[in-house]
Amino acid sequence: MSEADGHNKAVRAGGAKPANQPLGPFDLNILCSECDGKLGVFDEYAINFCGSLPASSAAPTGSLYRQSEFNGAIFARAMLAILWRASISVREEWIEITLGRYESIIGNILFGLSNLPDFPEIEIALLRYASADHDARRFIFNPFRIRSGNLNVFSMGLGGFQVLAKIDQRPFHKEMRPYIVNASTSLIVPHVRFEETAEYAFFQSAAQADRRRKA
Repeated sequence: MSEADGHNKAVRAGGAKPANQPLGPFDLNILCSECDGKLGVFDEYAINFCGSLPASSAAPTGSLYRQSEFNGAIFARAMLAILWRASISVREEWIEITLGRYESIIGNILFGLSNLPDFPEIEIALLRYASADHDARRFIFNPFRIRSGNLNVFSMGLGGFQVLAKIDQRPFHKEMRPYIVNASTSLIVPHVRFEETAEYAFFQSAAQADRRRKA
């Protein structure tokens, strides 16, 4: 969520608070500077890519958003880096984010010890928020686990995108498979109306919590 000064806000259950940086809160105590710098390459790409895109207007749900220049391999790793950091953090907001045996696998992928294409159970799919009333690029929704059918999926929102990270041996549902970005060199993803999403409902609840806190 954007403040009057243009800063992003991270939307959490206790209210909407200023985001520490464009991808949300990080735990500064979990990585050495060298390791953090390696992951920062992925972060920087995602920040710059999302920042280069205009806000989507009132495009209907299901219509396609297209961007010709896109490095899905790096973007996917940026999203995995967020999840992996959350999984190894002891901060309260990340306490429910656990990757199980995939924690070490994703760590190896991020630091170049394993190849992402060798793990089809790890896939990142994107949807583009669309709204005429809100600039969804300004909202950051922390990762949370969802059940997508029988699949184990984490959802988060940042930079105007809903990010779905599947950590499951079973494939994404057929309708989502075209929007997996792991190896994409261009971006073609469906719009989803921001006001129709669970994230928007959560934003409304957070805004109400803000108003109660300030009353």
